[in-house]
Amino acid sequence: MKKLFFTAAAACAVVYSAYAQDILSPVDSSSVSVQTADAVLSDVKAATDSAGVAVPVTADGLDADGSLLKYRRSSLYSVLISHPGVQYGDEIQTAFFSIPMPDKFNDHNIECRNIASSSKKMKKQGKQKDALNQSDIKAFLETNGIPRTLVAKWFNRNASTGGFDMSLIQERGFYDASQADIQAASKSSRNLAMLGDAGEDLIGKTFMLVNDITYVDKGKNSATAAAVLQGLGNLAGALFGSSFSDLGKTVAVAVNEIDGFTVNVTSYLYKLNWDEYTSNTFYQDYWFEADSTDLVRRNAFDVSPLFSMSYVGSTMVSASNTSSKSFSKRTKEEQMLMTCARAVDRAIVKLQREYDEFKVNVPISEVNDDRTVEVPIGLKEGVNLKSRYEVLQARRDENGKVTYQRIGMLAPVEGYIWDNRFGALDDARAEAAASAAEKAEKQKAAKQNDDPDDEGEGNALLTSTRFKIVEGNVNRIMPGSLVRECRIK
Repeated sequence: MKKLFFTAAAACAVVYSAYAQDILSPVDSSSVSVQTADAVLSDVKAATDSAGVAVPVTADGLDADGSLLKYRRSSLYSVLISHPGVQYGDEIQTAFFSIPMPDKFNDHNIECRNIASSSKKMKKQGKQKDALNQSDIKAFLETNGIPRTLVAKWFNRNASTGGFDMSLIQERGFYDASQADIQAASKSSRNLAMLGDAGEDLIGKTFMLVNDITYVDKGKNSATAAAVLQGLGNLAGALFGSSFSDLGKTVAVAVNEIDGFTVNVTSYLYKLNWDEYTSNTFYQDYWFEADSTDLVRRNAFDVSPLFSMSYVGSTMVSASNTSSKSFSKRTKEEQMLMTCARAVDRAIVKLQREYDEFKVNVPISEVNDDRTVEVPIGLKEGVNLKSRYEVLQARRDENGKVTYQRIGMLAPVEGYIWDNRFGALDDARAEAAASAAEKAEKQKAAKQNDDPDDEGEGNALLTSTRFKIVEGNVNRIMPGSLVRECRIK
């Protein structure tokens, strides 16, 4: 039995081959002819099958039933550093736990998601506060056995027996039942490759994002500014006449109408360690089937110090909510939820741009007749006119192992960037139905928004962002091809 576990474990040393890089050439639209997906498959098969190398997963990136090809996502565990007793601390906590998981990630949340900050009343700032936060995170990981719990979730650990199964890995990796059979792993090179995939492309891409969110009130500032302006207006009126006093009142009223707040977010990114030694030890010493009983292995896993997480990096962002006190339709709680959600999304974007291992792949949903393509990403993922995305084609070898080949480059089309930020569609619909007075007040409030991280303009009524192909062979780019941000100018 132990030999079998070791054999299966050894398979987890299999890793993805590096991305194969095509030599990319600019698109010459005058010489491009549109091919059908079947024609593309035929050409590629002729060039690859005889050489015995990788063959595309599908002809056109679609499943047999026409649905978009499934793709693997990284997995995310989201945690809050809370500040009990601080202004709006409870509201921030409520909002944070209401934020939906970004749809570009697998939801790998577990029960423990709250770290009580040791930075009392947030008096510590800068490096001092950062050091305290990282110390709190380290204690949280160790005290609660977080890395071990994340691994247990990956293997769908049975609460009663302590055993494991491969159902979640099968689901997220899109493996069939025979591939996910640990007992049969040693009998099939395809199954051995699957175990390597699971370690490298699934478990090894599990991240923890810890967010420290603090509140800054802008409404108080507007009231203070209004009082100052009113006072200056009264003084000017006494010296130069009533018209200056009236002007002061008008400006003061306008400023006092602007309500809002800012949330500042410091986000810390960690990655679950899953290497050859960890996988070997897990399968050899801890694995047993969920419907079996093995107290020795169960107890060994429960106290195992094997599992750990590595610190990747951190970033800081802000998000502002500025609205008219008279015309705002959202409650304070709703405003807090929207602002926190957008701030966390911004943090994810910044971390992805700084750390390649955290980047995500997203499939092209449609190729248009004019050779532009549609991708279901937008302002939420940081798309702007300076963004550049590489196109990756999935390829599967004879053992079922999937690798990716770069086949092109994309740039957004001006006027066709999707605003998919939290609450954007509701805002767009409300604006369309708003009166002239409400639109004027909204514009006035928007001018007061000095948000340094504002994503820019987008259209919430779209369902994807349109991209033009700026490099590569347009005939090879098809629905199901994956795109990934590679640089931003």
